[in-house]
Amino acid sequence: MRHILAFLFLCLVPFARPAAAEPFDPEAARQAAQAVVAEVLEALANRDFQKLAFFVGNEGLIVSPYVFLDDKDVRLSRADVEHCAIDRQIRLWGYKDGSGDPVETTCRRYFDEFVWNADYRKADEVLYNEPRQRGNEINNNQAFAPNGIVVELHLHAESTEAPMTWKSLRLIFRESGQGLSLIAVTRDVWTV
Repeated sequence: MRHILAFLFLCLVPFARPAAAEPFDPEAARQAAQAVVAEVLEALANRDFQKLAFFVGNEGLIVSPYVFLDDKDVRLSRADVEHCAIDRQIRLWGYKDGSGDPVETTCRRYFDEFVWNADYRKADEVLYNEPRQRGNEINNNQAFAPNGIVVELHLHAESTEAPMTWKSLRLIFRESGQGLSLIAVTRDVWTV
């Protein structure tokens, strides 16, 4: 009996999903995250912060107005995300590109301006763990979550007369005991 179990184990090992310590290749990342991404996008589109909070893990959600992530970015707890629509707290989310003016606003307004400022459900290009350097700002999303899944939802420029109007929303996930957790949201736009 022990030999049969050992044989079955050896036969099934090549079909097992890679260990969590290994990075997801683009196709494995797509298969693992595609359904969750669709639900997160619906929650964002509908400003359903309670539903969005369901996907946030215990470590919270880091939000950055631009593609580069660092320790200065705001980290929202699951409860912060859940109450985002009614939270009146003014936070410093970062600084505007070009002017350097502070981005100081409520959670709801931040999400309106810096997260869901276009319908990313209609993205022209959706990439799973395929890093792209699109603008001037360094894209460190893969380095931030080397064993995670970085999903880029990219919208091409509005027209040839406005080539710098492209934009991307990036959702970063990490595998946890409960499945995929949303750990960061960034955007990528043309910066000066």
